Amino acid sequence: MMKRRNHNKQSRFSILFPILTILGIGIVVVLSSFYEKSWSHNWNDVSKSIKDSVLVAKNIGYTGGIGPNGRSMEKFAKTRLWIMNNATENELLNLIKYPNGTVKAIGYEGLLRNNDYNKKIDLISKSINDKEYKVYYSAGCEGIELEISQYLIQWFLKIDNKIPPFRPELIVDYGLSESEKEKILTEFHNRKK
Repeated sequence: MMKRRNHNKQSRFSILFPILTILGIGIVVVLSSFYEKSWSHNWNDVSKSIKDSVLVAKNIGYTGGIGPNGRSMEKFAKTRLWIMNNATENELLNLIKYPNGTVKAIGYEGLLRNNDYNKKIDLISKSINDKEYKVYYSAGCEGIELEISQYLIQWFLKIDNKIPPFRPELIVDYGLSESEKEKILTEFHNRKK
């Protein structure tokens, strides 16, 4: 009888072990699927006000004109502009490392707007190779997903010669020479899609 009891305990354990293993693996998979890269972003050297504004703006995307359902999106545009105008160069450089397309675009755009920033060509080249995250741009009921470089070159800088031209009064000069624009466009049009 004694051996039988021992054998029963051993057979229970041999059945229970695989079940608990599978259950444990399932729990790990479920919990890890909810992980976001933004949780581990390094916010050192970023002020609390910039960080808080970024966390508000990150899920909004970019808008032109009226937003979805006829709502005014001016508040969100002002938030993005406030971040660009009030963040330091180092804070904007930190934002282009954030794992979100809207936040990256805010960082890139803020640096390109800065007249004192002198590495604009390198920055745009970096954006051309930055393809992991997209910018969501909406105008009214229409919305499109753009690569960050596509947003910067076609919608912000407005220098792409392969799309219909913008009215001259809408084009702002951000300090790029014609030869620099040509270099950017060549790299942009030859990028891997």
